[in-house]
Amino acid sequence: MTDFKTLLAGAKLPERTVPICLRGDLTAEFEELEQQLEEALRVPASSLEGDGSSAIAERIEALRAQMQAHTYRFRLRAMPHPVWRAFCAEHPPRKDDEGAVDERDRLLGVNTETFWTALVHRSVVDPVLSADEWTTLGEALTDRQFSDLADAAWALNRRDVDVPFSPAASRMTRGSGSE
Repeated sequence: MTDFKTLLAGAKLPERTVPICLRGDLTAEFEELEQQLEEALRVPASSLEGDGSSAIAERIEALRAQMQAHTYRFRLRAMPHPVWRAFCAEHPPRKDDEGAVDERDRLLGVNTETFWTALVHRSVVDPVLSADEWTTLGEALTDRQFSDLADAAWALNRRDVDVPFSPAASRMTRGSGSE
């Protein structure tokens, strides 16, 4: 039986990584090359030189590699329960003129205008960013990319921490125990 005190001594808050490509401008070029490849594959080759699809596929893979080289895996960490509660209290829901909670804030119980940016800033542990770098990053992220970071931060603090399961690893290690 596992000793609880030993487990407690090694306890750590959950973490998650979120890959963010910081060269989103390359997406249009990628989509254009994908279209060219589809068109090249639809038209029968008219010469010994082929349909050009191999060259296009190589350009696509080079572009993918370039986008991957400009992707950073942001690491986020949950807050301990008392810190989370204090953090939420720093962003109380807005109230209307009659003192009722504003509709925009009712569901989560926080001021959604200030909460999400503060949550992302508080949860990201790698990279460590200055205020100026946060501003620059904010100008480089799409709303979806920011939402990916915010969703991960929310999940770390408000969702279950389960033991993950990997179907691929399970298939590979099942049975004989060797390859």
